[in-house]
Amino acid sequence: MNLKAVFNVVGILLILLSGIFLIPLAVSISFGENAINGNMSSVQAFLWTFILTFSLGISMWKLLPSGIDNLRDREGFAIVSFSWVCISLIGAIPYYLTGVCPQFIDAFFESMSGFTTTGATILRDIDPLPKGVLFWRNLTQWLGGMGIIMLSLAVFPALGIGSFHLFKAEVPGGAAVERVQPRLAETAKILWKVYLALTAIEILCLRLGGIGWFDAVCHTFSTVATGGFSPYNASVSAFNSLYVECVVMFFMFLGGINFAIQYDVMHGSFNSALKNPELRFYVGLIIFGVIFVTIGLWETSPQDGFGSALRRASFQTVSINTTTGFATDDFNAWPNFLRIFLLGLMMIGGCVGSTSGSLKSIRILVIFKVIIRELQKIVQPRGVFHVKVGSKTVDNNQLLNVVGLAGLYMGIFFMVSIFLSMLGCDPTTSISATVASLFNIGPGLGQVGAMGNYADIPNLGKWAIIFCMFIGRLEIYGVLALFMPFTWRK
Repeated sequence: MNLKAVFNVVGILLILLSGIFLIPLAVSISFGENAINGNMSSVQAFLWTFILTFSLGISMWKLLPSGIDNLRDREGFAIVSFSWVCISLIGAIPYYLTGVCPQFIDAFFESMSGFTTTGATILRDIDPLPKGVLFWRNLTQWLGGMGIIMLSLAVFPALGIGSFHLFKAEVPGGAAVERVQPRLAETAKILWKVYLALTAIEILCLRLGGIGWFDAVCHTFSTVATGGFSPYNASVSAFNSLYVECVVMFFMFLGGINFAIQYDVMHGSFNSALKNPELRFYVGLIIFGVIFVTIGLWETSPQDGFGSALRRASFQTVSINTTTGFATDDFNAWPNFLRIFLLGLMMIGGCVGSTSGSLKSIRILVIFKVIIRELQKIVQPRGVFHVKVGSKTVDNNQLLNVVGLAGLYMGIFFMVSIFLSMLGCDPTTSISATVASLFNIGPGLGQVGAMGNYADIPNLGKWAIIFCMFIGRLEIYGVLALFMPFTWRK
């Protein structure tokens, strides 16, 4: 492992990150914010963070040899993993310096949750916090939403590493990206154009609903990134507007769709969308979920009316299935069968090539088809059966990838759930907190209810949840590979 070359690249990324700190710095200046309880003001905090990040980045870039010509696949995984940790550590500094998070572990938790678009928080009272910090909080989600795709498709080719490491690991959906553009850097630009277009359109739509610029931008950042952070304690329900909920719900839905497919649709090619089995599964699951939850809420609370049940069910189903985590209702108080259903939706997620977290719809579809194939083999032991997604046959290597990843998710889920229980968390909290963090949703059940607040989790538990958010966002394989001895051998 060429660690000097790895951290040389990380230095370049930190230089880029330092420039981004100028944006919340400008927001803080425009609001003229004061310091909290003798801590630094947000203006001072972002200025010092900018200086520190730029100095550290330029030092790593200049002092460490690049060795770009000798980088291998293993260095590629290390670059992504170390970059995510370093960026999250740097991103925690403004929270800590301003006193928003007096303990650094809480600041790191909030930063990791933002960059991984998880949406879990340790902040108890969000409304009165400095606007610059709140803006940074939502900006981290917007950057993290497309960040991993940009790293794998744009940065790696620039380093001479011609592979889709993480993006193509989401088999077999990665083929949709290859159709967009043969050059990886060009593909990254295309995906960013779609991302920027969705961001601009949603901001304008929210402004038409009477939402101020600050709120419109912050909620848009977390919507298209399927992150779920809001500058209000009450999340989206703070606006009490059906129009705002519909706009946010629509863009959450789009955030869960493969951006390559959206690019095709924007250019008049609808076949890739209509014939895509994963997209059909994703849409079908959301429709089924909305109907199921609506009926469940209506039957248990008929006094609220069918319209109220439909409104609440639609928003929360889309929010949970896309792993966004916005809340307009306390689903922690819903009937148990609906809470368990939402817990199941958390593990599925949206489509590959989207900003959604979790296992992804295509993997669930493949697992279903594997089960059906095995049942066919029992009935017809001499038959030869293939797993097909649409018209394409999924080869055994891809099947092993999907089944192995699902097994890893389940194994880590059990271990972390047990660990949280050992720390004193109740079973509901332990299970839902692990699912919500590992699958990058944020809100859960029990102690970490609909608003996704993890403030009362013990510090050791917070470290476990930080690890879950991290490996969940990077699809586990790339991170765990760094713990294997063969990764470090020459």
